[in-house]
Amino acid sequence: MGVQRFIGINGRDAMRQVREAMGDDALILSNRPVEGGVEIIAMPEQEHEQSLAQFDSPDSASESTAPAPAVERAAATDEVSTAGDATQTPAPVTPGDDAALGMMQAMNRQLLDEMRSMLREQGSPAKATGADARQRLSGALRRRLLNAGFSATLVGELLEGVPEELLAPPADEADEAATAPLMAWLVRQLGERLSVLGDEGELFDDTGVFALVGPTGAGKTTTTAKLASRYVMRHGPKEAALVTTDSYRIGAAEQLRIYARLLGVEVHALDAEGDLGALLERLVQPRRALLSRSGGKRMMVIDTVGMSQRDQRLMGEIARLGDSPVPTRRLLVLDAARHGDTLEQIIEAWQQASTRAGAPLWGCILTKLDEAVRLGSVLDVVIRHRLRLCYVSRGQRVPEDIEPIDVQALLHEALSLDQASPFAFDEADLAAHPQESRQRSLSRDVLRQGSALEATFATLRSYNLGMTLLEQGWRQADQDSAGGGASGFARLMAATTQQTMLASSGMAHALWWSKETPVSGADQVMPLVTLDQHGLPQPLVWPRHRLPVGAAEQLAWAEQLGAQWQLLMQLPGIGELDRLDGRGCAWLAPVSGSRRVLHGGVRQPLSQLTSSGDELEPVVVRHQGRRVTLQLSRLDVTLTQRREEAHGLPVTAWYGELRDPDDGRRLAKRYWLGTSRAGRDAVTRIKCSLTLEQLPVLTRQAWQALEARGMARTDREQRWQLAAALAALALRLAVEEAEWAMDVRARLSRVAQRRCGRRPKALLEGLLDALNAREALSRAGAMQPVTAADPA
Repeated sequence: MGVQRFIGINGRDAMRQVREAMGDDALILSNRPVEGGVEIIAMPEQEHEQSLAQFDSPDSASESTAPAPAVERAAATDEVSTAGDATQTPAPVTPGDDAALGMMQAMNRQLLDEMRSMLREQGSPAKATGADARQRLSGALRRRLLNAGFSATLVGELLEGVPEELLAPPADEADEAATAPLMAWLVRQLGERLSVLGDEGELFDDTGVFALVGPTGAGKTTTTAKLASRYVMRHGPKEAALVTTDSYRIGAAEQLRIYARLLGVEVHALDAEGDLGALLERLVQPRRALLSRSGGKRMMVIDTVGMSQRDQRLMGEIARLGDSPVPTRRLLVLDAARHGDTLEQIIEAWQQASTRAGAPLWGCILTKLDEAVRLGSVLDVVIRHRLRLCYVSRGQRVPEDIEPIDVQALLHEALSLDQASPFAFDEADLAAHPQESRQRSLSRDVLRQGSALEATFATLRSYNLGMTLLEQGWRQADQDSAGGGASGFARLMAATTQQTMLASSGMAHALWWSKETPVSGADQVMPLVTLDQHGLPQPLVWPRHRLPVGAAEQLAWAEQLGAQWQLLMQLPGIGELDRLDGRGCAWLAPVSGSRRVLHGGVRQPLSQLTSSGDELEPVVVRHQGRRVTLQLSRLDVTLTQRREEAHGLPVTAWYGELRDPDDGRRLAKRYWLGTSRAGRDAVTRIKCSLTLEQLPVLTRQAWQALEARGMARTDREQRWQLAAALAALALRLAVEEAEWAMDVRARLSRVAQRRCGRRPKALLEGLLDALNAREALSRAGAMQPVTAADPA
């Protein structure tokens, strides 16, 4: 075969030609761009090794003069010479020159290794491209956060939880459409970590004393006037007062008096020895002689003396505020333009002093945002220290330059800066001290894990009916595994509890009825599962043996729950279906192709009517963990009892083909019968039916996993109901497209220490790990358990 030239429109096309001609074992001699594409010169590895063996053999000198090899080498020389400047081409060597021969063999081995690596990468371009895209996007996200001023600590925590689907190819960090969902996720994650004042009423509607504390130059005096102005605009000046304890700074009291005159409020100045407690008590409950002039003050703002975070007098000054008989809430004023390390020390010093004085800091106010180059640093320390952010200030004007918190706008402003800083953290320093970094990481891991779990379960409770009941059921099952607790689980999972929860939610819902045969491998019948308004499963399940006996009685019981439609895996009698239609309750049931219906006066199986229906536009669905195309057709038919063709129920027959979206290949086919009433969204329910096909198997896997973990071993009913609820939740997470589900999937991947993606079984394992970790942290006191008396 010898040396050959391959020209392709690009490098990938040329490498494909190499593989087709020579297989994966080929040696790349050179590659370069040429007119019309890319040129690669290659030869089979076997022939190359034979030529090397000739040099290694004792008779290499005589064999080198043989005509055939000489012609072959000449041909190779001619081929390579036409390639122009082919720097990868081995230089000719004289047989017997051991040094040159060794160099040529080493270089060829290196080329061979590089070629094999290139072929492996070219052989799986999708994988390589996906990894490159993920790395590129992750790197871009890291740079954006570090350039915005966020610490490496918080950046690392955020990057650990990036959802896999946001990093999936095709993605380009320069493509705004591709990076927009990633930036939206980032803002959402930072927003969840940022505690803010929800309403000014928390500050102003009740009698309150606020002391603004902080270092020198942070803007406390101006912020005191701005905060008072917010109260005056809301309630008027009569019940407000300003107090200053700053007797060190020249002109401090006079500056506050000017602001007080502008606002129309009282102002009081105290020296270092003044009795602050007595003054505040007098302002709240004035003497009789003063009642005619002024009533008690409802809002008092104290401008305290500014101190360095290292000043030894700091503890005494904060203790002075704590000694007052009138409760005082301390607000830390932070200069957003200061360095992150300085802000870190400031918060630690004032938080420690405030806690010793009787209560932690109530919140903080950010000032000088108009002077700050990067907002990431101040937001980072506020997030990590879990301070409540009340206001931001952007200038000296009173009262204009103070704003309540708009989380989205603030975070977008912080992330808008994407310019590197000469003072940025150097990651090479971290690499130089890996052990120290690992120890710091481990020391933070417990608190980070607890915070992530708390956010995960809070999100699940917000979007999943029955989540609180599932958490309490898990705790009861955990107690049962330790001995006892089964009776408590039975009371907790009583039908009346679930009915109360469903009724109080006010949520539109449906019900999924499984077949009445036991699930293979579990010897248990699937419970009844609650669905949301979109047909997605909820972790609220009903054991079948506790329902009324008989199909008619069970459907009547379900009607009392207010279900808007029913997904029936086992078709009941025509009478029950007719009653559902009469009550306006939609229904859908998967059936086999051999099911006979009446069409055109002839009773025939559905499989013979597939070409008679009206074809709908194809839709994309998720089936068995992948996206497929669903091609549906519908046909109006009549459902009859056997041998009773005179009496039947008008229904709609549905035929669906699941096809590969790339090549159109048919993967599976399904049949359904459903209500013929107009105005029903049958397509959504058909997609729901396909999704729920995997629920029995997933429930069995949850049952087995609970048994392996020793959960509820003494009560099979308890374990089966818990398994069904967990499986329903895992399946919901796998198919839900909403942002909250994407965030939960990413957090579960962190907890499970593996990528769960959208695989239901992996998400189930992640949920089990999260529940176990939550219980362990609760017992250790790191998290508060769910103890709501009313699960609803």
